[in-house]
Amino acid sequence: MEGSILDLEYKKRDSEEKKNETLNIDKRIKELNLNNEWELHLMVNHPLKEIEKWKTVKNIKRVIFHIECEDRPSATIKAIKESGWEVAIAINPETDKYDVLPYISQIDEILFMTVHPGRQGAPFVEEVQDNIIELKKILEIKHADIIIAADGSIKKDNIQKIKSWGVNNFCVGSAIISAPDPKSAYEELLKLI
Repeated sequence: MEGSILDLEYKKRDSEEKKNETLNIDKRIKELNLNNEWELHLMVNHPLKEIEKWKTVKNIKRVIFHIECEDRPSATIKAIKESGWEVAIAINPETDKYDVLPYISQIDEILFMTVHPGRQGAPFVEEVQDNIIELKKILEIKHADIIIAADGSIKKDNIQKIKSWGVNNFCVGSAIISAPDPKSAYEELLKLI
């Protein structure tokens, strides 16, 4: 998987802040010294608090934060850009897709969560299809060149259907890491898209 972009999801509940600080995930990633580019998905209430600690991790290409977070999106976008990274906004299945429209001129990617976030292996939320298709049409009308991504319960049985909705980036977890041969599972998914 050399040369591909790896999606690193960093989940932390603010109520568990002290417990999770001991994990030092940013330091562990740095120690791996991989050449892959990283897409850092901050699944936290306060992404502004987290951005600083990731500045020393090499090869971060893009940082994703959730529109539902408690920090102001404009301030979060500014902090990410000032760190030299591309910006992506994630939206949960139940979130109004139009919430991201005020920011489309400032971002590089919109990530649609195709599961309710919380745990790997959660069921796919089919209703996200309409949100993706409708927002993709709006972006085309506005001539906005933004990557459309999907994350959650993506596997060989549905990846082509998701691609047909206009998605061009896929964040895949369980379908690869739970496979008996992760490398083969990855290559099979690539062939399907």
